[in-house]
Amino acid sequence: MSGFRRFWHRIAKLGGLPDDISPHTLRHSFASLASDLGYAEATIGALLGYRNRTVTGRYTHVADAVLLAAADAVANSTTELMGGAEPSVVVTLRASASW
Repeated sequence: MSGFRRFWHRIAKLGGLPDDISPHTLRHSFASLASDLGYAEATIGALLGYRNRTVTGRYTHVADAVLLAAADAVANSTTELMGGAEPSVVVTLRASASW
């Protein structure tokens, strides 16, 4: 994705995120919280977009419904950890050459 850095800074500013928060930080936190909630490494890996390269991974697949439920559970837990507040800013993303 070209222009991601500028795109990210725009999202962070609109969302009121601190300067030390990066996409990597958010990804790491998401994976850690999913692990704390008891999700298996295969499920967390699938949520993060990794392909399982083990022999077992060739025979097992995580269903989309399981991934959606896991993603919702992590998001709900994140909201609870943030004090249960509803998001105050919704950032609408649209395709644009000006990102």
